[in-house]
Amino acid sequence: MKKNRRILIIVSVSIAVIIVIFSTLPKSPPKPPPALTPEKYEPTQPEIPVPHVEPKKVDKKYRGRVAIVIDDVGNDKKIFRKFTELGIPVTFSILPGERYSKYIANEAWQLKYEVMLHLPMEPHGSWSNPGSHAILAAMSDDQMLRQLSEDLDAVPHAAGVNNHMGSLLTENDSAMRVILEEIYKRGLFFIDSRTSSQTVAYNVAKSIGVKSGDRDVFLDNKPDIEYIKGQIDTAIRIAKKRGEATVIGHAKLLTAEAILEKLPDFEKERIELVTISRVLD
Repeated sequence: MKKNRRILIIVSVSIAVIIVIFSTLPKSPPKPPPALTPEKYEPTQPEIPVPHVEPKKVDKKYRGRVAIVIDDVGNDKKIFRKFTELGIPVTFSILPGERYSKYIANEAWQLKYEVMLHLPMEPHGSWSNPGSHAILAAMSDDQMLRQLSEDLDAVPHAAGVNNHMGSLLTENDSAMRVILEEIYKRGLFFIDSRTSSQTVAYNVAKSIGVKSGDRDVFLDNKPDIEYIKGQIDTAIRIAKKRGEATVIGHAKLLTAEAILEKLPDFEKERIELVTISRVLD
C-alpha cells in the first residue's frame, strides 16, 4: 500500500514538473490570416466606371499661331485679289460705303474668307477724318446704334468688328459700352485695333461678354517693305512666346508683297496662319 502511494506521488510530481517546463517555453507566433487575393476582395462600395474621354488632339507641328487682319478694304478690287492670291486665311476688314465694299464682302464670303466691318470711329485731332460713316462722341446713344446698324448693313456677312481710327472714341467707356452691347446682341466678335494707348474698348468688350481680342502688331505704319518684313518677324516672335499674335495690315500692294516674301518664314518657324476668330478670348 505504501509502495503504491509512493509511486502515485512520483507520477504526480513528474506531471507537475512537465507542465511547468512547457509553460515556460516561448510560444510560436500565430499564423497570419491568409492574404486576400484580388478574386476574394469585395469592396465596401460598388465601383463606378470611369467614362472614356478621348485625349485632345494637339497639332504638335506648330509653335504658335498668327492671325492677319487686312484693314481698309473696299475701294480696290485688284488689291483685294492680291491678298486672296497669297493662299492664306487672312481676314478682310471692310470699310462701309466704299465703292466696292458690298462686292468685296460678298466675294470674300463666297471664297470662304472671314469678313469684318472696319467701323469708323472718331479720332483725336480734326486733321484725321474718319469719313461720313463714323460714330462720333457727340452722338446720342440712338444715333450711335443707328450708324452702327447702317454700317453693318453696308458690309454683308461681317462676323465681327474692329475700329477704324477711333483714338478718341475707344477711350470713352460709356460710348464703347453702347456699341459693344449691340455687337454682343448681334452675336459678333470685336477686335480692338488699339489706336490709342488709353483705349478701354477691349476691357469693356470682355466685361460684357463679347468674344474679343486686340492688336499686337501693325505691319505697315511705314511704306517700306523691309520695315513690314521686320514687323512680321516681331509677330512671329510674339506667337512663339505667347502662343499667338494678332497683326493688322492694310490693303496695300507693298503689304501683300511683304507677306508673300515672308511666307517661308512662317513655315520654317512652325507658325500657323489662322483667321482672327481662332485667337479670340
